[in-house]
This record gives sequence, structure tokens and C-alpha cells, in this order.
Amino acid sequence: MRRLVVASAILAALLTTPLSLAAALPTTAAAPTDAERAAAALSFLRSVQLPDGSLAHSIGATSDFVIGAAAAGYDPTTLLTCKLTAGALGYIATSSDAATGDAAKTGKAILAVVAAGLDPAGFEGRDLLARLAALYHSSNGAYGDGSTYSQSFALLALKAAGSSVPAEAVTELKALQDPDGSWSYGTAPVAAGQGDTNSTAIAVMALDAAGDTSADAAALTYLHTQQLADGGFPYQNPSSFGAAVSDPDSDAGVIEALVSAGQDPEGATWLQSGNSVLTHLRSSQASNGGFAFPGGSPDAFTTSQVPAALVRIPYGSPVHWTAGRTPEFQCIADPLTAAPTTKPTAKPTVRPTARPTARPTASPTEPADTAGSTAAEPTQAPTAAPTDELVAAAATGPTEQVAGITFSPADSNPAPSDPAPSSALLYGVVAAMGLVVVLGGGWLYITRPWTR
Repeated sequence: MRRLVVASAILAALLTTPLSLAAALPTTAAAPTDAERAAAALSFLRSVQLPDGSLAHSIGATSDFVIGAAAAGYDPTTLLTCKLTAGALGYIATSSDAATGDAAKTGKAILAVVAAGLDPAGFEGRDLLARLAALYHSSNGAYGDGSTYSQSFALLALKAAGSSVPAEAVTELKALQDPDGSWSYGTAPVAAGQGDTNSTAIAVMALDAAGDTSADAAALTYLHTQQLADGGFPYQNPSSFGAAVSDPDSDAGVIEALVSAGQDPEGATWLQSGNSVLTHLRSSQASNGGFAFPGGSPDAFTTSQVPAALVRIPYGSPVHWTAGRTPEFQCIADPLTAAPTTKPTAKPTVRPTARPTARPTASPTEPADTAGSTAAEPTQAPTAAPTDELVAAAATGPTEQVAGITFSPADSNPAPSDPAPSSALLYGVVAAMGLVVVLGGGWLYITRPWTR
């Protein structure tokens, strides 16, 4: 019996030593979930928030910041600067005063205020709903200049605030749809192939929110023609601004539009060579949590609409957030105080003037400060990041922790998937079974109960 005990102890040591070594080895972390990716993107946005509380001095990008935070479950009132001297909502309040004549900016500000759980009719002494109503033209149903973004954000804001939407305004937005099912930014339909994914996405969301889905089928058909082999979406395909390339800003808008229209962005209908728009969007996230237009560095404009898209919350949809909960972030010494010198997407640059009495036939025009842009921003792809410190951080070290999530040094990550079973666990099971067999067999050999 003594020899059996000694032999068993030696065998146990031989079996369990590799198990101990395997347990000590690092294991591959599971890919972050989309909710975790949204949290990392919000952490990046907080790190580049400017001293006035804004993102890039833009009411559009800052509104998206607030909306995205609320959609991901964070308290928008906590989106304060490092020195806690200004916040995103405060910036929206003051900057909205300079946008009283802009239906798109006013509408988007209302969406942010509603997402924050505040009253747009009494927002820091301002009645944003009254400002929007003053921009309505009952003669033709147009808000402001009557462009796609003005109509869309006005309709979305009214629905989010619980106000009635004029039927004429819905009809006016539908009348802007192009022959191929797209929309452009302008105040009149354009020829097939001249619309864009961004304008189409916002129009679909607005009409769906207003309860009119009659334009969805043609719009979805158009979007199908725009999807690239990587699963993502460009601004236009083909594009008069160069080769069509998927970008995160366009991905985000299309994801929200698809959800709004009752589509599954990852369903078989929206796969290209096995890739979905979310496949591409996930792969575009940098190690610091931000997103960049292809060829550039992570920036506030490109990232601002992504968090809401990752959690699949279209503009104007109900949000649920926890009071006091705020995205984690690391303050940097001196964030840039000026808006980015370049704009992530190449789009037309002329903003339409006051709406004429007859529909113009001019080429499509570009919004000023919509979907996160600003009027003064030029149209080249970005060549510099919002902060050199963040870019340097993304390039150093094997991994980077953002909001508790480990990202690889490459600016891409695979889609979330179930982790493989642990080899240490499997070995442990086999070792335990082997030990039981040896001990049991030895006991049977010594005692020989069958001879009694």
C-alpha cells in the first residue's frame, strides 16, 4: 500500500505540473462587445473634449456626443471637461443661440436635449421648439431652407419632443427623394447616382419616425447598391470625389437607418462576402477607442455618431441611462482648442441659400455642421489627429486599455465571437480522470476484492 501511495503522489505531480504551467500562461482575451466598443469611443471623445465643453467647436458633433452617451446608458450631464468648468450640454445651449435660423442645427440640438431627459421648451432659458416652429413655412411644408437635413432633423426633433409633425413637412421630405431611391443634401431631387448614403440615412430615419415608411423600399434598394465588399458604406459609390471607400461615419448613419427601417444590419440581406457593415465598423476602431476616416487619424467628427450606431439606437429613439454614470477617460494636458483643419469626408461645400419659391435644379449642396461637421471645415481627408498625444499613445506598447477594454495595437479588431475553450481546463479534466483511474486501479490490484 505504501508503494501505491508514493507512486500515486509522483503521478499526481507529473499530471498537475503542466496544468499549473498552462494556467500561468496568458490567455487570449475575448473581443469586446459592441456596448464595450461604444464605451471606448465615448472615452476617446471625452479625452478630446475642448475647454468650452464641445467637440471640435461643433454643435452637430457635440449633440451626437450627448445622444451617443445617453444611448449607451451614460448620464449626459456628466460629459464635463477635465477641469469640470464646462459641459457638452452647456455648449449646446450657448451655441444654439447662433443657430436660430438653422433648422438642422436647432433640430439636432433638440434631439440632444431630449436624450438628456431635459425639456427643449425650457432649456437653460431657451425655447428650442419655438425657434424650430418659427422656421416652418406652412405654404410648402419646408423647415428652414427645405434641404434634406433641415427637414429630417426638424421631423426627428418634433417626434422626440412629443410634438405633432405637419403632414406637409413629411410630404416635402418625400418629394426630395431621387429617382434611384436616394436623397442628396439639396433642396430638390437630383439625377440618379448623385445622391449619397448620409443624406439617405437621415431621411429614412426621419420618415420612419414620422410613421411614413412608403419610401423605405426604394431607399433600401439604393443603399444595397452602395455597400462595398468589406461590408461598409462610402459617402457615394461611385463617387465624383475619388475612389469609393467605406468610412465609419457613413457606416454609423446606415446602421441607424437600417434599424429604423426594421432591418438587421448583420442579416444575410446585408452581407457582402460574409462581411456586414458592423464588421467594417468594428475593424475601424483604433486602439485609443476612436474612429478615423480612411487615411487619417481618430477624430471627434468621425467618432461622434458611432456610439449610438454600435448600440443600434437611431436618432430620436427612446434612451435609458443611469444617473451619474459617466464614460471613463484620461485627461490630456492640452487638447486642441481649434476645430480640426480638415474634414473627414469629401462632400460638396456650398451651403444652399434661402429656399427659393420654385425648386432649383442646381447640383446637391452640403450641410454646414450636420452629422457633426462645421461650416468652416474644408473637404479633404484629415491629415492630423485631434491630439498628437492620443496618436502617439495608440502607436506605443503591445496593447492599450480604454475604459477597461484591451485593444490590439493595430487599428482593427475582429468581430466579437465566443472564446475557444481553455486548454488548461481541458488538460485539468484529463489529468483528474487519469489520477482517478490510477488510484482506483491500484487499490483494486492490492485489495483484490474478487478473491475474497
